[in-house]
Amino acid sequence: MNQNQQRPVPLTFASEKDMPYADVALATMEWNQTGTWRYLRPGYVERIPPCQGSCPTSNDIEKWIRLFEKGDFEGAWDAATLENPFPAIMGRVCFHPCMDGCNRCEMGGAVNINLLERTLGDAAGSELPVAKPFFKSTGKKIAVIGSGPSGLACAYHLTRLGHEVTIFEKEKHCGGMLRYGIPSYRLPKEVLDREIDRLKKMGVHFELSKPVKDAGALQSLKQDFNAVFIAVGAQKSKQMNIPGEKTSGVMSGLQFLWNLSEGKDPKVGKRVLVIGGGNTAIDAARSAIRLGSDVTMLYRRSKAEMPASEEEIAEAEREGVKMEMLTAPLAVIVKNARVAGLECQKMELGAPDETGRRRPVPVEGSKMVLDADTVIGAIGENVDTSIIPSAMGLTAGSIATNIGGRTDWQNVFAGGDATMQSRTVVDAIGGAKRSAIAMDCFLRGENFENIFDKICVADTDAVLMSRYIEYRTGIAHPVSTTSETEKLNEIVKFDELNPAYFQESAPLDTPSISVNERLSNNAFKEVHRPPTETEKFGELARCFHCGRCTECDNCFIYCPDVAIAKKTKGFDIDLFFCKGCGVCAVECPRAALRMTEEPTELE
Repeated sequence: MNQNQQRPVPLTFASEKDMPYADVALATMEWNQTGTWRYLRPGYVERIPPCQGSCPTSNDIEKWIRLFEKGDFEGAWDAATLENPFPAIMGRVCFHPCMDGCNRCEMGGAVNINLLERTLGDAAGSELPVAKPFFKSTGKKIAVIGSGPSGLACAYHLTRLGHEVTIFEKEKHCGGMLRYGIPSYRLPKEVLDREIDRLKKMGVHFELSKPVKDAGALQSLKQDFNAVFIAVGAQKSKQMNIPGEKTSGVMSGLQFLWNLSEGKDPKVGKRVLVIGGGNTAIDAARSAIRLGSDVTMLYRRSKAEMPASEEEIAEAEREGVKMEMLTAPLAVIVKNARVAGLECQKMELGAPDETGRRRPVPVEGSKMVLDADTVIGAIGENVDTSIIPSAMGLTAGSIATNIGGRTDWQNVFAGGDATMQSRTVVDAIGGAKRSAIAMDCFLRGENFENIFDKICVADTDAVLMSRYIEYRTGIAHPVSTTSETEKLNEIVKFDELNPAYFQESAPLDTPSISVNERLSNNAFKEVHRPPTETEKFGELARCFHCGRCTECDNCFIYCPDVAIAKKTKGFDIDLFFCKGCGVCAVECPRAALRMTEEPTELE
């Protein structure tokens, strides 16, 4: 601007009387329908949050978190248990793959879903709501062999689908590995018992101390019931195959944990060596240290290759468990017919093996002897196949099944650790739900594989009970939807969100008691404690609610054409006035709006 040129002076008015006359249009602007300009149109969608997409049970975590935050406990409980029946158990023992998938990892750390799920599961106390069936009784009877996580979950879902279920359990108590393989400092027995009581109230029958001993007994069940589900787990400990392994004072990790669960004193002595790097080995080591022993874990690879949960490894070290990595056992040292030590050899990592992990190779001249009063071998478990007939296929020592868990025998299904799936509690429960739906299809004369694509979560083998109910009835389950929003079977990625509307924040660490408290007189009391109300709501609020509309009003506020109107629930888009600018979709924090090409007459 030229320096001699004067800036414009704004006009000011003392009152409206000083203002000039202006024309005012009294007609509407409906004649100027900008929708004719549009080649893209917005639409509300509901997509799969990555936490749900990463969960083998396809738990609708976003849904129950939102309801829980609003104080709707009943709705949150229904939403959670529609897909995953045991929040109080899973909030304690699950290694939370959902948190690995959480988009919050990109802004401070994943939402502590594990803690929130446990809190939801405990919120009802001993008065847990009894799940209602989806359908009327079918009159079909199903036998479930084994009451571990797979057997319990399958019985739960089958009962809700209208079938009569009887569980046959060889032990005098239910729970399988949940009771006999997971110590009470991780999963208190009263929590497990109240979940089992809930199944009893639903109508599940339990036949305790009733083992199915052989293939003949399985054949009888096959004839007496409309379908059979084998959930015997993997409870046969692998042998270390070293000299002296049968010596007194050498035991398996499962036997050690079973004795503790039954209240028996294993009398392990002062020096305990635990062989292995998996979760059973960690549980055994942490249990032995609670008995007052000096505990050392030996693992033939490095800590980075340990298959156990990182959190469990860290907790074991906090409690005083020593880790001797790259060390392999060679022979048990025996004195007076009892273990006195262990001859070991140091290892180094060589080329990768068939699992992709680097193979441990002995280091020459590195043999050593470690003193021990007890040696606990926990190098893995096998399936006890004694009840599996030769006519039923096995793959690598596990029962061979198709995607729905169906075996070579027409009405016999299998799941959990007895099959080829990953051996975790959450995988067992997720697979059991898939098998329950497949069994329901079988009993209805339908092929499960024909509907699998309709009910699975995008590019996974996890299935949604909500979609199966909708497939059967044509009606969406009340807790699986809030509107007629289009549901897309695709998982929301972080770069599809609008991070400008979120603040970076660190997750709440799971509250726990001190190490001194853990190793006190009541050493097997639960390690983790519930959060305070402030902690709970603070963590609930960290959820992004990926792919779901939370009615934040951004689309309504930012629409330049006032084409979006608020309803009692949700919003309406008036396409006569929307010109397809896409501002609403860009400003949606959660990727719950998308722009699609305008349909043409040729389509």
